[in-house]
Amino acid sequence: MTLDTGSVATPYDYGAGEISTNGALQPGLVYETSTTDYLLYLCGRGYNPTTIKSITTTVPDGFDCPKNSTTDYISNMNYPTIAVSELKGKESKKVIRTVTNVGGNGETVYTVSVDAPEEVEVKVIPEKLKFAKNNEKQSYQVVFTPTASTLKERVFGSITWTNGKHRVRSPFVVTSESSEP
Repeated sequence: MTLDTGSVATPYDYGAGEISTNGALQPGLVYETSTTDYLLYLCGRGYNPTTIKSITTTVPDGFDCPKNSTTDYISNMNYPTIAVSELKGKESKKVIRTVTNVGGNGETVYTVSVDAPEEVEVKVIPEKLKFAKNNEKQSYQVVFTPTASTLKERVFGSITWTNGKHRVRSPFVVTSESSEP
C-alpha cells in the first residue's frame, strides 16, 4: 500500500486493520487496561504525581510514580498494540501482556504466530495459551532483540493468537529512538 506521495504506507497511516463488527462482538481475547496502567503510562512519559492528579480525577489514594520511572512503563501498558523504543545494540526488551478469554468456548487453546521484520527477532513466551474457562486470564511475554546494531527506522510487525475460531492480532512498532516527548 502506498500514500498519495508514492511512499510506502505504514500502520501509522492505515491503522491496525479493518473493523469486523461480528468480530468485535465476539473477540475471543480482550486486553483489560486498568486505571493504574494509564497512571504508570503517564509516569513513564515524565509526568509527576501532582501533574497527574491535576489532569485526572481517578488517582487512587496513595498513588505515586515509581522512583526512576522509565519508558518501559509505556511499553508495558496492557494494551493490544505494542510500542518499544530505544532498542539498540544487542540489548533485548521484554513486554508483558495479559489477556482474558471471553470467547464463549470455556476450554480453549490459542497458538501464537509472529510476523516480524528482519531487523528484529521476536519471541513470544509461552507460544500457547491454555484456558480452562471463560473470563480466565493468562499472561505472555514478548521479547524483542535487534538483529542489527541500530535500527535505521521504525519497523512494524504483529503477533496473532488463534484458536481455530478467533483471530486476535496485536500490531507492534519498534524503534531505536527515544519515546521522550
